[in-house]
Amino acid sequence: MADSATGSILSALILCGLMGVLGQGARAAVGLKSASRLPSPQADQQTEFSAAYFVLSLMIGFIAGILAGLAIGIQNILNIDPGDIKVLLGIAASGYAGADFIENSLSIFIPPPGSSTASSKALRTVGASPADAAIYAAHTAALANAAQQLSAVSDRLTTVVAAPAVIAGAVPAFGAALQSVAPGIDRMKWEPALAAGFQKYSLTNNRRVAAAIGQFLVEAGGAFEEVIENMSYSTTRMMEVWPSTFKTQADALPYAHQPQKLGNFIYANRLGNGNEASGDGYRFRGRGLIQLTGRDEYNEFGAAIGMTAEQVSDYCETAEGAAVSGCWYLATRGCLPFADAWNLAEITRRVNGRKMQDHARRVRFSNAMLAELNT
Repeated sequence: MADSATGSILSALILCGLMGVLGQGARAAVGLKSASRLPSPQADQQTEFSAAYFVLSLMIGFIAGILAGLAIGIQNILNIDPGDIKVLLGIAASGYAGADFIENSLSIFIPPPGSSTASSKALRTVGASPADAAIYAAHTAALANAAQQLSAVSDRLTTVVAAPAVIAGAVPAFGAALQSVAPGIDRMKWEPALAAGFQKYSLTNNRRVAAAIGQFLVEAGGAFEEVIENMSYSTTRMMEVWPSTFKTQADALPYAHQPQKLGNFIYANRLGNGNEASGDGYRFRGRGLIQLTGRDEYNEFGAAIGMTAEQVSDYCETAEGAAVSGCWYLATRGCLPFADAWNLAEITRRVNGRKMQDHARRVRFSNAMLAELNT
């Protein structure tokens, strides 16, 4: 959903900012330790502590961290394995070097606490004195050095982030493995459809493919025969699935085996849908290999592929649409790094929610698929 995607982006930027603060904090600690070794009275003059200036420095580090995140790319940040400490330390280093760059830029115009105002005058006074010119030259040299450090950190960070990336187009040969794990699947129908989704959304290593198949085989059935949510329920089944809504047989009876009526009722005024009369509930019921549900998700996927929500509802009933939408969901919900780390529980949580229904089956299918791919 759009709110979920926005929250993920905001969380990624905040993480980058906090790592920048960490880097800037380390920089400040190093500076204070070095300054403590200065002989008096030089130490008194150069180590005057300003709480306001320290807070400003941390704010600059936060900004530098966010800028580093934007430079790397939000999608890359979202896909970072949380256990990959190298990337996080790289962002912290950008806070260290980037803050140095920003502060040296500002120091030409706004001198730090305890410094002479001569440097700022040097920029505003025509015919500045040799002393002022020397101060200005020192600031410029410091700025150039900071820029060089930031460039070096940026190069190293880009290398670290790019290192685990999969090679475009390297979709594993998975058709035989899929048919071995799920013999009922029509390989001629689903292999090209899945390949299109894997390629488009970077499911291009064995773990990502296996984790995806494990989820798909539960969400859409063992032969991918359930790409459209079946809303024809018995009264007993409705009471099991929606116990708070259908508390008695009498509550459920008006909707028994009436899929359109049930869909419009149960999904009304939720997930971006209109009221019962709008028909949104049934129109935007679950579709695809990971059952996109509700107008909001249909709109979000449609925006990614250039379709309206209504067009997406038809597209997801095709083999290609069902496969591509499932891969899109896994990629945009941050599941791929967890596949790389083989953290299947987190993937199930992101796909199915806190209930994690049929998690054991998802794990079994995923492990079987991975074993076949690795042979």
